[in-house]
Amino acid sequence: MKEESECPVGFKGSSYEGFILFLSLLSVFNIVFLVFPALNPDATRVVFVVDLFLSSVFLLDFLFRLFTAESKLQYFLQDRGWADLLSSVPLPGMKIFRLSRIAQVVWLMRTFGIRRLKYDFSEQRAEGALFFVFFFIILLVEVSAILVLGAERTAPGANIRTAGDALWWAYVTIATVGYGDQYPVTAQGRIVGIVIMTAGVSVFGTLAGFLSNKLTAPRERHSEQTIPMQGRQGEAMSELRDMVAHQEERYRDIVTRLERIEQAVKIEKGEEKERLP
Repeated sequence: MKEESECPVGFKGSSYEGFILFLSLLSVFNIVFLVFPALNPDATRVVFVVDLFLSSVFLLDFLFRLFTAESKLQYFLQDRGWADLLSSVPLPGMKIFRLSRIAQVVWLMRTFGIRRLKYDFSEQRAEGALFFVFFFIILLVEVSAILVLGAERTAPGANIRTAGDALWWAYVTIATVGYGDQYPVTAQGRIVGIVIMTAGVSVFGTLAGFLSNKLTAPRERHSEQTIPMQGRQGEAMSELRDMVAHQEERYRDIVTRLERIEQAVKIEKGEEKERLP
């Protein structure tokens, strides 16, 4: 049995594996709308476009794992890389392999260990926040596009009538750009707009914080490491001076004792000569 401290082969970090896991769960949930389009025709149109994007992400993930694997053949055959490849194909029959992707990621994370996962997340908070922002943007774009399309598609004077219109409007609104070419005209659509505009400010604020952290962290870490190093060097020099002073004191004490012994020996020899006839 592997120890919890060992890193399993193919593990790409807690933040990255968590990101792929949540994307896989989202894609599996979306399969319901693709398999049963009559449940919500508006959602089906949006999910179809989003699924194409998720498929491209899964393909990039497969290529990343393949080219970074120690043994590409072992990854493709033994580690079920073939299932990762098939799960990236945007065909209804291939989406079942995304369950295999979920199982693989969960196995990697369990093998890595819960305590190590917590420690890894705490050590890579910035990276974790970045992956969370990416996932949250994808989720928010999909959900808001579905809601606004359902509210606007049949409304008089509406200009958001297709899945492309809804996705474009959702992303532009989240990014706080607001071109104004697409906008909701119904009360329900405007409520959706208020929610995602508020969320967009938070999301891109987190992204800006991540970039700031990555730009300033190396300099801060260098200064944090330099100051303790200088302090340790000063302490070592002080200890060395104390040791030299102590050794000099002991040397003087030994010399003094030897001189006293030498004098005592001379006195004793003088007394013996005086006692001789």
